[in-house]
Amino acid sequence: LIDSPDKTPLLQLGGGASKIFAPDGQQISEDLPHDQEGLVFADIDLGMISLAKAVADPAGHYSRPDVTQLLVNREKRSPVRSIADAQNEAKQEPASEPSPGTPPNLEIVARSS
Repeated sequence: LIDSPDKTPLLQLGGGASKIFAPDGQQISEDLPHDQEGLVFADIDLGMISLAKAVADPAGHYSRPDVTQLLVNREKRSPVRSIADAQNEAKQEPASEPSPGTPPNLEIVARSS
C-alpha cells in the first residue's frame, strides 16, 4: 500500500477501539494501547445473560410505545438495484408522510416527550 514515502503517515499502526462488554454494560476486557494491534479476550459468564434479559423488560411494564415503535415494510424488494432506479423512485414519491396503511422501511422511531 505504501509505494512512496509520502504515503507512510497515511497508514498508521493501530487506532482501533475493540472492547468486550458484559450484558450489564460493564467493560470486561482490557484496552489495547492505541498504537498496537492485537486480539481482545475476556472470560464471560453466560448466566449473566438471563439476568440482563430479566432486568431489561422492553415489552412489559417499562415499555414506552409513546417513545419507540418498530415499523416493518412487508413489500417484496429486490436485493440489487441500480442507482438510476433509486433516483427515479425518489423523484416520483411525494414528499408527504406515508399513509397509515403503508409503513416505511424497517426503522426505529424515537420521539422526545
